[in-house]
Amino acid sequence: MFQNLKKHFSWTLVLSALTLSVVSSGPVEVPSNGITLRDTKEKFTIFEDGSVASNIEEAEDGSVSWVATASNGAGGGVSFYMKSNKEEINIGNYESIDVEIEYNAVKGKWNEKAQNPSFGFRILPWDSTGLFGGYEDLEYFDAEETSGTLTHTIKIPSDFADKIKASSDYDSVLGFAIKFNDYQRGNSDGDELKVQLKNVKFNAKKDAAEDKAFDDGLTESQRGSVVEINYPTRDYTVEESALTDADRYKKHAWVYLPAGYDAADKDTKYPVVILLHGGGQNENTWGLSNKGRGGKIKGYMDRGMASGNVEKFILVAATGVASKNWGPNGAGNDINGFHAFKGELRDDLLPYVRENFNVKEGRDNAALAGLSMGGGQTFSIGIKECLDLFSYYGGFSAYMFVSDKDLVKAVDENEKFDGLKIHELYMTCGDLDHIVWDSYPPFVETMKGWTSRIEDFVDYTYIGGTHDFPVWYKGFNDFIQLVFKQKESADPSNPSNSTEPSKPAKSGHFQILIFLIRKF
Repeated sequence: MFQNLKKHFSWTLVLSALTLSVVSSGPVEVPSNGITLRDTKEKFTIFEDGSVASNIEEAEDGSVSWVATASNGAGGGVSFYMKSNKEEINIGNYESIDVEIEYNAVKGKWNEKAQNPSFGFRILPWDSTGLFGGYEDLEYFDAEETSGTLTHTIKIPSDFADKIKASSDYDSVLGFAIKFNDYQRGNSDGDELKVQLKNVKFNAKKDAAEDKAFDDGLTESQRGSVVEINYPTRDYTVEESALTDADRYKKHAWVYLPAGYDAADKDTKYPVVILLHGGGQNENTWGLSNKGRGGKIKGYMDRGMASGNVEKFILVAATGVASKNWGPNGAGNDINGFHAFKGELRDDLLPYVRENFNVKEGRDNAALAGLSMGGGQTFSIGIKECLDLFSYYGGFSAYMFVSDKDLVKAVDENEKFDGLKIHELYMTCGDLDHIVWDSYPPFVETMKGWTSRIEDFVDYTYIGGTHDFPVWYKGFNDFIQLVFKQKESADPSNPSNSTEPSKPAKSGHFQILIFLIRKF
């Protein structure tokens, strides 16, 4: 009987093994919709933190739908990873992309005078934080009807990989994004577009090499870290005598700490950079984060400091709105709050950073920089009113609140600023920037001539650049390579002799993404 049971048990194991073998060797189910890379198709993997949309839904057929909202040119959208395992591809291996979208302007939430819907296809490099963080626009394309199905093939320009490398040093791409393009198309803020992404196919070049996983060559010990702070401040648009408890609050900011930073090592201190955003933005806009790889500017700082081209420093990305309207995740449209930032910067933010981090004392170890309206604050608040706090300044497409002549006059007539030099002033702007370009060249000429105050001046015109992040990221990367360095010689009579920042390959005409509030 035992032998019979033994034989029965043995046959059961064999049959079970065969059954498992048949099941495991069956064909893998391919989704009806999704992303195709070369010959492999899988469902979309949503980059949730990098998306700005509502009602995001994944259907059983593999498609993804969402509602994107118009927002003064910054229409929303959804970001996706290239692969479900979140590995990168090398964009230089691909020649075109096929896109299939179903779309519908939401009834009652679409300006009847608006043009037909338009879409932007964004490539997200390895250091991107999503739809509005470290992207590279590939192409914008328009629909022919208010609703329907749109199939479109995007040809990847031969120099696109070089453009990615110019911005991110490597052509490794983490994902892509589909954006509702509401810029100058007659849409009202709040207009809604329902989108269903069905298929995206990346077509490889003939005999293209295999994609390689991203590797920037840095070890973990060479990478800085990002932390969050919440510092006490108040509403500086309210008179101090009229302050209530509601006017006092804690405000969020991001802090980058360089590789090797040790809070317990009080003998090792670092310079500090305060980085500001533009109108309609907040402290999150620069993309600095403690998630993923930390954002594009973190990569610039990590690589620059590891190579020795950038002096180690601490950076604070703060919201430049000094009122209750700062946020969290604020709209960045309180003009009075922008103008009142001097008090918060001087009395709250800088003292908090110096008290809680190992920061060197003195203006020679402090820099202030910003984009657009934050660039304007760098001049109207930083240089004009806080020259005793900072000696390094950077304005990226700065929207000025003070004229060049008035700035020079105000500073030179302020006895408190006698003898205080600007060690470094950096300015940049795109020549296709319709918002600030007209005022940029004459302002630059005045700064070049202000040799009694400015020790070293560098300006860079970004050919083909608009009022957008490609210009601002380039500006940031240039700026950090200039600050906190001892100059071997400084000839105040010829500031153009200063070291020129590295120049990128000439860009094409970038689609403008305007975060500025409507009055600007």
